[in-house]
Amino acid sequence: MKLPEDIYELVLARLAGEKDVVGEEKLRDWLGESERNREAYREFCALWYSCKWGNMREGVNRQEGWEYVLRCRRRNKHRSIWVRLAVAVVVVFMIGFVGLDWSEDKNVSAWGNTDIKLILSSGEEVNLKTVGKGKIQDEGMLILSDSAYLDYSEQTENVVGYNELIVPKCGEYRLRLPDGSVVVLNAESRLRFPLNFSGEKREVFLNGEACFEVAKDSLRPFIVHTTKTDVRVLGTLFNVSAYPEEGQTEITLVNGAVQVDAGELQEKLRPDQQLILDNQTLRARVRNVDARTYIAWTDGLFRFDAMSLEQLMLRLSRWFDISYEFKDEALKNVRFTGGFRKYDNINHIIKMIGEITNVSFNIVDNKVIIDKK
Repeated sequence: MKLPEDIYELVLARLAGEKDVVGEEKLRDWLGESERNREAYREFCALWYSCKWGNMREGVNRQEGWEYVLRCRRRNKHRSIWVRLAVAVVVVFMIGFVGLDWSEDKNVSAWGNTDIKLILSSGEEVNLKTVGKGKIQDEGMLILSDSAYLDYSEQTENVVGYNELIVPKCGEYRLRLPDGSVVVLNAESRLRFPLNFSGEKREVFLNGEACFEVAKDSLRPFIVHTTKTDVRVLGTLFNVSAYPEEGQTEITLVNGAVQVDAGELQEKLRPDQQLILDNQTLRARVRNVDARTYIAWTDGLFRFDAMSLEQLMLRLSRWFDISYEFKDEALKNVRFTGGFRKYDNINHIIKMIGEITNVSFNIVDNKVIIDKK
């Protein structure tokens, strides 16, 4: 739907935070006229927030992107909202992904003031937040540590044993494995891995979500075990989401190739394909996706493509350690497409979702109450 020029200007003013009592009253009257008007408004807001949140990412030409939006506003007022803003969305989101950024300075764990735990082969538990930058010793091996990462790649001894990294809600952690593979572990996840990859396979065990950039080794496949699947690769970039409470496992391939084994199922994926496995029936389907959407969380941005509000709230509850309640069960199936920064305040995110859906959110004592507007 094409927004009337005067309404278009009022919507832009509202989203930009401009105060106009008369304009707000006129906009409310227009929204009250029909569901068609309200749907057009929500569509416009979705595009606006996609631009705004994407524009905050590093590596984006912010000035150029927003100058484009302003030029559209001045010159193309009579064109549809998709034509006006679609290119701006592309400007801020279409950023090439070249690999997991291995940098001490990102300090990604600072987003949540959480206690990341490392379980050593002896069973000793180490709080990585208190260790800070330094070295941890296990079975004669020195592990390099910082507030945001662990590095096992500098080993000199053929040590034997397993470590387990545990990331709670509101957390995230980077890890370089003994073979040089890089893993980013998401909130409420745990990864068990050996101090040394010996033998014919490189095996790790995941509960939760992680993004893997696997070092190439044509002689030793890399295998990620979850409760329902085994993901086998030689060297590639992919994401595994295997939270038991979500009811399904998702494997998304960015580049390279992977083979997924689940019971009698064997499926090979190509880049920009995703396998979705029902954890109960073990039935799977493969679909084509923009794989970068599913690893954007490793770059500080969460993106969603037609995600149900129920699944979105479940993920928000991990990232921000909140609880939630649906007053109307039908709202669980509302679909949401958009994105926001991981480190944003939960109140800002809830406000954004409320702007583009016909849903109200009320936060009471760290609990989000979700109902119809």
